[in-house]
Amino acid sequence: MNFEKLTNSFWKLQIGGWLIYMFFIYITFLSVARPESFVPLMYIKGFRAVIGFILTSFLWRIYRRIVKKFSISSIVISVLFLSVVFGCLWTGIEQIYNWQVSENYNFYDRLPRLPRIALDYSVTVMAWSAIYFGIKYWQQWQAERENSLKATILAEKAQLEMLRYQLNPHFLFNALNSIRASVHEDNKPAKNMITQLSDFLRHSLVSSETKEVPLLEELEAVKNYLAIEKIRFEETLDIKYDVDEEAKDFKVPCFLLNPLVENAIKHGFPNNPKTLKVKISAKLNNENLRLEVANTGKIAKNSKSNGTGIGLNNVQERLEKLFPDKSSFKLFEEDGYVIARIEIYT
Repeated sequence: MNFEKLTNSFWKLQIGGWLIYMFFIYITFLSVARPESFVPLMYIKGFRAVIGFILTSFLWRIYRRIVKKFSISSIVISVLFLSVVFGCLWTGIEQIYNWQVSENYNFYDRLPRLPRIALDYSVTVMAWSAIYFGIKYWQQWQAERENSLKATILAEKAQLEMLRYQLNPHFLFNALNSIRASVHEDNKPAKNMITQLSDFLRHSLVSSETKEVPLLEELEAVKNYLAIEKIRFEETLDIKYDVDEEAKDFKVPCFLLNPLVENAIKHGFPNNPKTLKVKISAKLNNENLRLEVANTGKIAKNSKSNGTGIGLNNVQERLEKLFPDKSSFKLFEEDGYVIARIEIYT
């Protein structure tokens, strides 16, 4: 339940409640009033209800503040204290009004009755407060119950999705193995391509359950992907690796490099009709990791300085979430290469 909806419901109840209050106190006093005083009585009781409406509207703003900061016991004490204060204030405002509109008003004659009137108004404010907090906590209980039901539904849905995802990879791998077995022994490139595709999918589907994996596993997935692309593009794709041995154990977000490699091939080939050169490097310096995926060519004119396409934007967002203030991502040109550089600091 949003703030605007809660505010609208409050004012509807506030206006409706005080109109009912005015009606009942007017009807109650009609039985002891003379007919000629019916209209003046309506003004007096109407004014009483208006003062109650205004005072409790201010009280509502106070309650909205203290309910976020105070404990239940502190709220109860505050309600009792504020009810007395606002009851006395209500009494004082009403006496000033009566003094202004009544020619026969005598403060000293009314003085003995003022404590009882203040007590009546304090009890009225206290009753209003009890109704307010009762409705508020009931609404909160309803919202929590609704959220709990939604969470249960989402949990059940997630469980079903998990079972589906557990089933699909097994089915996919089994299907790929069956296809591989049906390929003739003489067609080794086809067999290798199916094996590499299976290993790549296994990494993307199974390893993605964890947020981080050793860089070595990430590089193996990239190699499987590039091996498939190598079969596709043959000699027009030249791939080189430059990876420090000590960098292979560095933990990186799963599936971090693949969008960079895909981007290099997708945007690199249009600028390299003969041979596309792709370099993948990983360097560890003072426990800080630098990853680079470079391809010959130029950055597309419609690309942004911080990345091209959804894949690179996702890489940047993942880095910001997993390594806040401890990572950077850049896309730039240097020496005839487009370089996507990731740096992770420890």
